[in-house]
Amino acid sequence: MNPLTRFKILTVIALTLIVSPPSAHAAIVPVSGRFVDDARGDAAVDQLLGGSEIGDDALFPLAAAIHYHTHRSYQLIGAANDGIANDWTVHMTNVSGQAWTNLFFVADMGATIGNADGTVEDLAAAPGLLTDAFHIDAVGANPNLLTESLSADGIFQPGEEWEFAVTNFGTGLNSLPPSLITPGVFAGSSSMQSFGGTNASILASPVPEPGALAATTALVCMVLLRSSSRIARIAFTCDGGCRENPTRPPRSDSMTAQAPSC
Repeated sequence: MNPLTRFKILTVIALTLIVSPPSAHAAIVPVSGRFVDDARGDAAVDQLLGGSEIGDDALFPLAAAIHYHTHRSYQLIGAANDGIANDWTVHMTNVSGQAWTNLFFVADMGATIGNADGTVEDLAAAPGLLTDAFHIDAVGANPNLLTESLSADGIFQPGEEWEFAVTNFGTGLNSLPPSLITPGVFAGSSSMQSFGGTNASILASPVPEPGALAATTALVCMVLLRSSSRIARIAFTCDGGCRENPTRPPRSDSMTAQAPSC
């Protein structure tokens, strides 16, 4: 295979990576949400949430799966003691094979969070219905992310374990731990249920995010195209020996002598 043909094939592959839909790479649980900061908790940037919902590995697709369990907590984060045994730590392991960042813990409709930073709405399925939420992180005056088993960088790596705190988690008459079991619905599109039912979601952005991946691939394409263009300027035809492309001006004898053999 000559160099020009090889570069053309590589360019087609790179372009395919850009235009391929996310489902071609992994079956995530896409979301379309919005977070709005309020006076509670730590300040967090108002933003659109367009990554994936992640949750229970028994119910979520593998590409969006976590393994998790909960414990009663006696450490209050970002809220005063309300006298109810409704404080929890969530211990989760990333089994998805995908790194995640910008994670938000979001209450279902009907549930409340004492250490919320603001609210989230499901723009696609329940616009205008807001539920409590917080950014899972270890910064600010009320850091809810207690441990990261790998680098302390806010990136939930494959195989990594995180533990974060949920304070004054209101689930009605009964105090229930966070339950992350309903792929595809969150905030106003997911109504809190009682024993054994749903009451929360986690939303996250993949690393690298699709926009960053497309930009990187586009840069690779540009380099490949430049290289293929450079190769196209130098062509040799083999006919018992090498001669230059007749479309180019003739070279001097010294340059012709250095032409590669075919």
